[in-house]
Amino acid sequence: MNATPPTDATPSAARDYGLADSGSPVHAATIGVADLARPVARYRDHLGLDELGRQALSGRAFEAHWSLPPGSTATLVVLGEARHPCGRLALVEFDAPGRQLIRDIPDQSMFGLINLNFYSEDIFAHTQRLEAAGCRPWSAPQEHDMGVMGKPIEVMLEGPDGVIINLIELRGDPGARVLRTRAWIDDHGGFNRCGTTPMVTTAHHVKAYEPAREFYTRVLGMSVRNDLVLGGEAMERFTHYPKGARARDTYLQGDHVYGKIALMHPLNFACADVIPKAVAPNIGYLAQTFLVDDLAATLARAAELGTEVFSAPVEMDLVPHGRVAAAIVRNPGSGALHQLVQAT
Repeated sequence: MNATPPTDATPSAARDYGLADSGSPVHAATIGVADLARPVARYRDHLGLDELGRQALSGRAFEAHWSLPPGSTATLVVLGEARHPCGRLALVEFDAPGRQLIRDIPDQSMFGLINLNFYSEDIFAHTQRLEAAGCRPWSAPQEHDMGVMGKPIEVMLEGPDGVIINLIELRGDPGARVLRTRAWIDDHGGFNRCGTTPMVTTAHHVKAYEPAREFYTRVLGMSVRNDLVLGGEAMERFTHYPKGARARDTYLQGDHVYGKIALMHPLNFACADVIPKAVAPNIGYLAQTFLVDDLAATLARAAELGTEVFSAPVEMDLVPHGRVAAAIVRNPGSGALHQLVQAT
Protein backbone atom coordinates (compact mmCIF):
# COMPACT_ATOMS: atom_id res chain seq x y z
CA MET A 1 0.00 0.00 0.00
CA ASN A 2 1.36 3.42 -0.91
CA ALA A 3 1.57 6.20 1.63
CA THR A 4 -1.40 8.59 1.54
CA PRO A 5 -0.29 12.16 0.79
CA PRO A 6 -1.46 15.00 3.06
CA THR A 7 -4.87 16.43 2.22
CA ASP A 8 -6.43 19.84 2.77
CA ALA A 9 -7.81 18.47 6.05
CA THR A 10 -4.28 17.92 7.33
CA PRO A 11 -3.13 20.51 9.93
CA SER A 12 -1.01 23.24 8.36
CA ALA A 13 2.19 22.19 10.15
CA ALA A 14 1.84 18.65 8.81
CA ARG A 15 1.04 19.95 5.31
CA ASP A 16 4.13 22.18 5.36
CA TYR A 17 6.58 19.58 6.65
CA GLY A 18 4.93 16.28 5.74
CA LEU A 19 4.59 15.23 9.40
CA ALA A 20 2.15 12.83 10.96
CA ASP A 21 0.00 14.48 13.63
CA SER A 22 -0.13 11.56 16.08
CA GLY A 23 1.64 8.40 17.17
CA SER A 24 4.56 7.52 19.44
CA PRO A 25 7.96 7.93 17.74
CA VAL A 26 10.96 5.92 18.90
CA HIS A 27 12.04 7.62 22.10
CA ALA A 28 15.34 5.73 22.24
CA ALA A 29 17.24 2.84 20.74
CA THR A 30 18.31 0.78 23.76
CA ILE A 31 21.71 -0.79 23.12
CA GLY A 32 23.81 -3.16 25.20
CA VAL A 33 27.44 -2.04 24.99
CA ALA A 34 30.73 -3.78 25.70
CA ASP A 35 32.36 -0.70 27.26
CA LEU A 36 30.55 2.63 27.59
CA ALA A 37 33.59 4.77 26.84
CA ARG A 38 33.88 3.86 23.14
CA PRO A 39 30.26 4.27 21.98
CA VAL A 40 29.74 7.38 24.10
CA ALA A 41 32.77 8.96 22.42
CA ARG A 42 31.62 7.96 18.91
CA TYR A 43 28.04 9.21 19.30
CA ARG A 44 29.00 12.34 21.28
CA ASP A 45 32.12 13.48 19.46
CA HIS A 46 31.27 12.42 15.90
CA LEU A 47 27.46 12.51 15.82
CA GLY A 48 26.96 15.43 18.18
CA LEU A 49 24.65 13.78 20.72
CA ASP A 50 24.65 15.21 24.25
CA GLU A 51 24.72 13.20 27.47
CA LEU A 52 21.27 13.66 29.03
CA GLY A 53 21.68 11.37 32.02
CA ARG A 54 23.76 8.64 33.62
CA GLN A 55 22.49 6.09 36.14
CA ALA A 56 23.55 2.95 38.02
CA LEU A 57 20.89 0.24 37.60
CA SER A 58 20.19 -2.51 40.12
CA GLY A 59 17.45 -3.99 42.25
CA ARG A 60 14.53 -6.35 41.82
CA ALA A 61 12.54 -4.18 39.42
CA PHE A 62 15.56 -3.79 37.13
CA GLU A 63 16.26 -7.54 37.26
CA ALA A 64 12.64 -8.44 36.50
CA HIS A 65 12.38 -5.88 33.72
CA TRP A 66 15.32 -7.33 31.80
CA SER A 67 14.89 -10.94 33.00
CA LEU A 68 18.27 -10.97 34.76
CA PRO A 69 19.44 -13.06 37.70
CA PRO A 70 19.49 -11.62 41.25
CA GLY A 71 22.39 -9.29 41.94
CA SER A 72 22.70 -8.04 38.34
CA THR A 73 23.80 -4.44 37.82
CA ALA A 74 24.40 -2.10 34.90
CA THR A 75 25.24 1.49 34.01
CA LEU A 76 22.96 3.50 31.72
CA VAL A 77 23.93 6.56 29.67
CA VAL A 78 21.28 8.42 27.65
CA LEU A 79 22.41 10.45 24.63
CA GLY A 80 20.35 12.80 22.49
CA GLU A 81 19.16 16.40 22.35
CA ALA A 82 17.18 17.69 25.31
CA ARG A 83 14.87 19.75 23.06
CA HIS A 84 13.70 16.61 21.23
CA PRO A 85 11.85 13.87 23.17
CA CYS A 86 12.77 11.16 20.66
CA GLY A 87 15.64 9.94 18.52
CA ARG A 88 17.79 9.20 21.57
CA LEU A 89 20.22 6.39 22.40
CA ALA A 90 20.07 4.52 25.71
CA LEU A 91 23.42 2.77 26.14
CA VAL A 92 23.54 0.07 28.84
CA GLU A 93 26.71 -1.66 30.01
CA PHE A 94 25.62 -4.74 31.94
CA ASP A 95 27.97 -6.13 34.58
CA ALA A 96 27.63 -9.79 33.68
CA PRO A 97 29.85 -12.63 32.43
CA GLY A 98 29.41 -14.41 29.12
CA ARG A 99 27.96 -11.52 27.13
CA GLN A 100 27.48 -12.33 23.43
CA LEU A 101 27.54 -10.06 20.40
CA ILE A 102 24.00 -9.98 18.98
CA ARG A 103 24.89 -9.20 15.36
CA ASP A 104 27.68 -11.57 14.35
CA ILE A 105 27.25 -11.44 10.56
CA PRO A 106 29.08 -9.09 8.15
CA ASP A 107 25.96 -7.52 6.62
CA GLN A 108 22.35 -6.82 7.59
CA SER A 109 20.67 -9.93 6.16
CA MET A 110 19.09 -10.65 9.52
CA PHE A 111 15.82 -10.50 11.39
CA GLY A 112 15.75 -8.04 14.24
CA LEU A 113 16.65 -4.44 15.03
CA ILE A 114 19.31 -3.29 12.63
CA ASN A 115 20.65 0.23 12.45
CA LEU A 116 20.60 3.86 13.54
CA ASN A 117 19.99 6.52 10.87
CA PHE A 118 21.13 10.14 11.19
CA TYR A 119 20.73 13.05 8.79
CA SER A 120 24.05 14.58 7.75
CA GLU A 121 24.74 18.10 6.48
CA ASP A 122 27.71 16.84 4.43
CA ILE A 123 27.70 13.07 4.03
CA PHE A 124 31.02 12.82 2.21
CA ALA A 125 32.98 14.75 4.85
CA HIS A 126 31.13 12.98 7.64
CA THR A 127 31.86 9.54 6.21
CA GLN A 128 35.56 10.39 6.10
CA ARG A 129 35.54 11.56 9.74
CA LEU A 130 33.75 8.45 10.97
CA GLU A 131 36.04 6.19 8.96
CA ALA A 132 39.05 7.88 10.56
CA ALA A 133 37.44 7.18 13.95
CA GLY A 134 37.22 3.45 13.18
CA CYS A 135 33.73 3.14 11.62
CA ARG A 136 34.28 1.29 8.34
CA PRO A 137 31.94 2.35 5.49
CA TRP A 138 30.35 -0.46 3.46
CA SER A 139 30.58 1.54 0.24
CA ALA A 140 30.97 5.08 -1.01
CA PRO A 141 27.86 7.18 -0.33
CA GLN A 142 25.13 6.14 -2.79
CA GLU A 143 22.42 8.30 -4.37
CA HIS A 144 18.91 6.80 -4.46
CA ASP A 145 16.50 8.24 -7.03
CA MET A 146 13.14 7.86 -5.26
CA GLY A 147 11.06 9.95 -7.66
CA VAL A 148 8.79 12.44 -5.88
CA MET A 149 10.45 11.54 -2.58
CA GLY A 150 13.78 12.98 -3.73
CA LYS A 151 17.34 11.80 -4.30
CA PRO A 152 18.84 11.18 -0.84
CA ILE A 153 22.47 10.07 -0.55
CA GLU A 154 23.17 7.34 2.00
CA VAL A 155 26.01 5.29 3.41
CA MET A 156 26.21 2.41 5.90
CA LEU A 157 29.10 2.22 8.37
CA GLU A 158 30.11 -0.29 11.02
CA GLY A 159 29.33 1.31 14.37
CA PRO A 160 30.23 0.29 17.90
CA ASP A 161 28.85 -2.94 19.40
CA GLY A 162 27.73 -4.38 16.06
CA VAL A 163 25.15 -1.63 15.48
CA ILE A 164 25.16 -0.18 11.95
CA ILE A 165 25.26 3.59 11.47
CA ASN A 166 23.35 4.88 8.42
CA LEU A 167 24.03 8.49 7.33
CA ILE A 168 21.57 10.27 5.03
CA GLU A 169 21.97 13.58 3.22
CA LEU A 170 18.64 14.99 2.06
CA ARG A 171 18.77 16.04 -1.58
CA GLY A 172 16.22 16.35 -4.35
CA ASP A 173 14.77 18.51 -7.06
CA PRO A 174 12.53 21.43 -6.02
CA GLY A 175 9.31 20.05 -4.57
CA ALA A 176 10.84 16.74 -3.44
CA ARG A 177 9.31 15.48 -0.19
CA VAL A 178 12.67 15.11 1.53
CA LEU A 179 13.19 18.85 1.21
CA ARG A 180 10.19 19.42 3.49
CA THR A 181 12.07 17.44 6.13
CA ARG A 182 15.19 19.52 5.50
CA ALA A 183 13.02 22.65 5.94
CA TRP A 184 11.78 21.32 9.29
CA ILE A 185 15.38 20.86 10.47
CA ASP A 186 16.34 24.37 9.37
CA ASP A 187 13.27 25.83 11.09
CA HIS A 188 13.85 23.96 14.36
CA GLY A 189 17.43 24.79 15.27
CA GLY A 190 19.34 23.26 12.38
CA PHE A 191 22.00 20.58 12.55
CA ASN A 192 23.99 20.02 15.74
CA ARG A 193 27.63 20.93 16.38
CA CYS A 194 28.79 17.92 14.32
CA GLY A 195 26.48 18.61 11.39
CA THR A 196 24.06 15.79 12.17
CA THR A 197 20.74 15.22 13.96
CA PRO A 198 19.27 12.91 16.60
CA MET A 199 18.39 9.40 15.41
CA VAL A 200 16.01 9.91 12.50
CA THR A 201 15.01 6.36 11.64
CA THR A 202 15.87 2.88 12.82
CA ALA A 203 15.41 -0.29 10.78
CA HIS A 204 13.51 -3.39 11.89
CA HIS A 205 13.72 -6.51 9.71
CA VAL A 206 10.69 -8.74 10.27
CA LYS A 207 9.61 -12.27 9.44
CA ALA A 208 5.88 -11.47 9.19
CA TYR A 209 5.05 -8.07 7.72
CA GLU A 210 1.39 -7.53 8.60
CA PRO A 211 1.60 -8.30 12.36
CA ALA A 212 4.69 -6.13 12.69
CA ARG A 213 3.04 -3.21 10.93
CA GLU A 214 -0.15 -3.65 12.96
CA PHE A 215 1.83 -3.28 16.16
CA TYR A 216 3.27 0.07 15.10
CA THR A 217 0.01 1.44 13.69
CA ARG A 218 -2.62 0.02 16.07
CA VAL A 219 -0.66 -0.15 19.33
CA LEU A 220 1.56 2.91 18.95
CA GLY A 221 -0.58 4.98 16.57
CA MET A 222 2.16 5.50 13.96
CA SER A 223 1.21 6.18 10.35
CA VAL A 224 2.61 4.87 7.08
CA ARG A 225 4.53 7.61 5.25
CA ASN A 226 6.05 5.59 2.41
CA ASP A 227 5.83 1.99 1.17
CA LEU A 228 8.22 0.71 -1.51
CA VAL A 229 9.83 -2.46 -2.83
CA LEU A 230 13.59 -1.97 -3.00
CA GLY A 231 15.99 -3.70 -5.36
CA GLY A 232 18.80 -3.10 -7.82
CA GLU A 233 22.57 -2.83 -7.87
CA ALA A 234 22.76 0.48 -6.01
CA MET A 235 20.74 -0.96 -3.14
CA GLU A 236 22.87 -4.11 -3.09
CA ARG A 237 26.08 -2.06 -2.83
CA PHE A 238 24.58 0.14 -0.12
CA THR A 239 22.98 -2.59 2.03
CA HIS A 240 25.22 -5.60 1.23
CA TYR A 241 22.09 -7.59 0.40
CA PRO A 242 22.69 -10.57 -1.95
CA LYS A 243 22.50 -10.11 -5.71
CA GLY A 244 18.91 -9.89 -6.94
CA ALA A 245 17.54 -9.18 -3.45
CA ARG A 246 14.17 -7.48 -3.09
CA ALA A 247 12.76 -6.12 0.16
CA ARG A 248 9.60 -4.28 1.17
CA ASP A 249 10.51 -1.03 2.93
CA THR A 250 7.75 0.77 4.85
CA TYR A 251 8.41 4.02 6.70
CA LEU A 252 6.28 4.63 9.78
CA GLN A 253 6.23 7.90 11.69
CA GLY A 254 4.90 9.19 14.97
CA ASP A 255 4.29 12.87 15.68
CA HIS A 256 7.91 13.95 15.14
CA VAL A 257 10.54 14.12 12.40
CA TYR A 258 12.85 11.93 14.49
CA GLY A 259 12.24 8.42 15.76
CA LYS A 260 10.78 6.88 12.59
CA ILE A 261 10.72 3.16 11.76
CA ALA A 262 11.99 1.57 8.54
CA LEU A 263 10.03 -1.68 8.53
CA MET A 264 11.91 -4.08 6.24
CA HIS A 265 10.53 -7.40 5.03
CA PRO A 266 12.92 -9.52 2.90
CA LEU A 267 10.97 -10.89 -0.08
CA ASN A 268 13.35 -13.34 -1.75
CA PHE A 269 16.45 -13.93 0.35
CA ALA A 270 17.36 -15.75 3.55
CA CYS A 271 18.11 -13.93 6.79
CA ALA A 272 19.85 -14.97 10.00
CA ASP A 273 17.66 -14.82 13.10
CA VAL A 274 19.58 -12.98 15.83
CA ILE A 275 16.49 -12.17 17.89
CA PRO A 276 17.02 -15.00 20.43
CA LYS A 277 20.34 -13.30 21.32
CA ALA A 278 18.86 -9.79 21.46
CA VAL A 279 18.28 -9.88 25.22
CA ALA A 280 20.18 -8.53 28.22
CA PRO A 281 23.02 -8.68 29.04
CA ASN A 282 24.20 -9.19 25.46
CA ILE A 283 25.95 -6.61 23.30
CA GLY A 284 24.07 -4.86 20.50
CA TYR A 285 20.64 -3.47 19.69
CA LEU A 286 18.33 -4.77 22.44
CA ALA A 287 15.05 -2.85 22.16
CA GLN A 288 13.15 0.07 20.72
CA THR A 289 11.87 2.26 23.55
CA PHE A 290 8.62 4.23 23.31
CA LEU A 291 7.05 6.74 25.70
CA VAL A 292 3.32 6.13 26.12
CA ASP A 293 0.64 8.13 27.93
CA ASP A 294 -1.15 5.08 29.36
CA LEU A 295 0.86 1.89 29.78
CA ALA A 296 -2.14 -0.25 30.72
CA ALA A 297 -4.11 0.86 27.66
CA THR A 298 -1.09 0.32 25.39
CA LEU A 299 -0.61 -3.20 26.72
CA ALA A 300 -4.31 -3.91 26.23
CA ARG A 301 -4.06 -2.91 22.55
CA ALA A 302 -0.95 -5.06 22.20
CA ALA A 303 -2.80 -8.03 23.73
CA GLU A 304 -5.49 -7.71 21.05
CA LEU A 305 -2.79 -8.57 18.49
CA GLY A 306 -1.58 -11.55 20.52
CA THR A 307 1.62 -9.73 21.49
CA GLU A 308 3.85 -11.67 23.90
CA VAL A 309 4.77 -9.91 27.14
CA PHE A 310 8.48 -10.27 27.84
CA SER A 311 8.34 -8.58 31.25
CA ALA A 312 5.28 -7.40 33.17
CA PRO A 313 4.97 -3.76 34.28
CA VAL A 314 7.27 -2.59 37.06
CA GLU A 315 7.97 0.79 38.63
CA MET A 316 11.53 2.04 38.72
CA ASP A 317 13.65 5.17 38.40
CA LEU A 318 14.92 5.90 34.90
CA VAL A 319 16.96 8.92 33.77
CA PRO A 320 16.08 11.50 32.64
CA HIS A 321 12.40 10.84 33.51
CA GLY A 322 12.49 9.97 37.20
CA ARG A 323 9.88 7.48 38.36
CA VAL A 324 8.32 5.45 35.53
CA ALA A 325 6.18 2.41 34.91
CA ALA A 326 7.71 0.16 32.26
CA ALA A 327 7.10 -3.13 30.50
CA ILE A 328 8.70 -5.00 27.60
CA VAL A 329 6.82 -6.83 24.85
CA ARG A 330 7.88 -8.78 21.75
CA ASN A 331 6.87 -7.53 18.32
CA PRO A 332 4.38 -10.05 16.89
CA GLY A 333 6.04 -9.94 13.47
CA SER A 334 9.58 -10.67 14.58
CA GLY A 335 9.92 -11.22 18.32
CA ALA A 336 12.12 -8.13 18.71
CA LEU A 337 11.78 -6.26 22.00
CA HIS A 338 9.82 -3.05 22.52
CA GLN A 339 10.21 -1.24 25.82
CA LEU A 340 7.11 0.78 26.80
CA VAL A 341 7.59 3.54 29.34
CA GLN A 342 5.05 5.77 31.10
CA ALA A 343 6.28 8.61 33.30
CA THR A 344 4.57 8.64 36.71
